[in-house]
Amino acid sequence: MCDDPLVAASRIDKPIILDIEDKTAARPKPYTKENLIEYEIMTRDSRIGEITNAATSIENRYTTEEAVRKRYEDAASLLRVFQGKEIDFLKTGVRWHMNSALKKHLKQLPYFLLYHYPDKMDTYKALLGKKKQCADTDETVTPNAYHSPSPMNELCDYICTWEKKHILWDKGIGDLADTARLVVKDGLDLTDKNVLRICRRYINHYAANLKTHLSQKKDGKTAGGSFHYELIVNEYKAALKRELSMDEALIANYVIKASYASVSISKSFAWAAYGDYLLQNLREHSGAAKRLSIQEVPGNTKGSYEYLGKYYELREGDNNIRM
Repeated sequence: MCDDPLVAASRIDKPIILDIEDKTAARPKPYTKENLIEYEIMTRDSRIGEITNAATSIENRYTTEEAVRKRYEDAASLLRVFQGKEIDFLKTGVRWHMNSALKKHLKQLPYFLLYHYPDKMDTYKALLGKKKQCADTDETVTPNAYHSPSPMNELCDYICTWEKKHILWDKGIGDLADTARLVVKDGLDLTDKNVLRICRRYINHYAANLKTHLSQKKDGKTAGGSFHYELIVNEYKAALKRELSMDEALIANYVIKASYASVSISKSFAWAAYGDYLLQNLREHSGAAKRLSIQEVPGNTKGSYEYLGKYYELREGDNNIRM
């Protein structure tokens, strides 16, 4: 039993549907090779997903007409019996087949369900594009999904909106798409083009050397000897320091800046040779971590959340999770 207001308010207020003859066809069979093969073949033909999708499509439709709403409710109730029959099919050998009126709901699914079927999502986007092209013509295009104001569709829209705001971004916004500044130390003058050009030469040479080694290793070749990463990296660092005659921290940030100037430039040398500087720069650009903990509290504590009959609240300051 759960007394959470959101869960309680979401219950379906309709009679429980029982099929009192759902097991009448079940008959015991001897444990033979033939019966085992028959059972195995029957397990490969389950229509539970098809029935569930039809019911989901119906349950997420919205209408203000009472007669249509009642028809949808009856169809969903009938499909619950269909589903029970399909679940027991392996035992009883009896299944009910959906008629065309029920199957038509599989042609149009609620929008949120498309995220479970990438192929259907691709079809949906293609149909939307075709619909825009046909906007000035008499041709009609019916998408394979619908945006009804059902709870699941609205939740899906909320998640998509949140994703666009907090995760995705427009690459034309400039600083929002430029994360290179996070891996470079603030306050350093890294504008010397000649130094950047020398760093890029070392970056490219190391990447080519590494690529050659990995290619030989994949092909099972031993020509050219083994590739000792730490030794090679130290040799590159020493040669670069001799050529630039700079402090290592300054060289490291020049290499990092040159590596992150474009997505197409290899980052291997920067991480292999100056990974500690990279991590330190990231730490300096990161805000203080907020420590949170989930703690069990007495029932009905203000601001707490119920889960499986117990109550919990989120607290700051303690990073240990106690359940």
